Amino acid sequence: MNDPQPWLTLATRAVFANRWLAVAVDDVVLPDGRRYEYTRLEPGGVGVGVVGFNDAGDLLLEREYRHGVGEVIWQVPGGIANAGESLQAAGLRELREETGYAPAHVTPETVRYLGAVWDNPAFGVAQSHLYAVWGLVQVAEPQRDGAEFVTLHWCSPDWLKEAVRRGEIKDRVLVAAVAFLMVNGWMA
Repeated sequence: MNDPQPWLTLATRAVFANRWLAVAVDDVVLPDGRRYEYTRLEPGGVGVGVVGFNDAGDLLLEREYRHGVGEVIWQVPGGIANAGESLQAAGLRELREETGYAPAHVTPETVRYLGAVWDNPAFGVAQSHLYAVWGLVQVAEPQRDGAEFVTLHWCSPDWLKEAVRRGEIKDRVLVAAVAFLMVNGWMA
């Protein structure tokens, strides 16, 4: 069986934009020849997320209310890379700003790229790039944005895997980080 064919985009119009995202509507032709209007979200930048470990092997996670789902959720520190900023530097900056923690030393052994995930490919091209960091130490007080109300929690790898298995953790970045860590053998 052949894979589905791409759609042909005839025109795109912007309908909304702020610093976080833009909404675009595409006029497309489907593989069967019908025209269709498709709404996409365009990201305001590239996302980064960091899963960090202390010397005891525990992971630093956050709890934050996310209005889109109306719940307080488990997540990793992260955000959007600034223009011209490397993804690794952005991840380490977000980690420090949100938590006050950083790796004691930045080396290829203590900061590793895990991979990237599409945030929701049905809506657009937004991606989150994930890093793992070992040897976290507190270096400062958190410097959060005005709308960030976050609590920090040290969790064991076993607790984290069980929370994902039972569906308590649903955040795509955190679930993907667990998968990347496990397939690389960095979290048994």
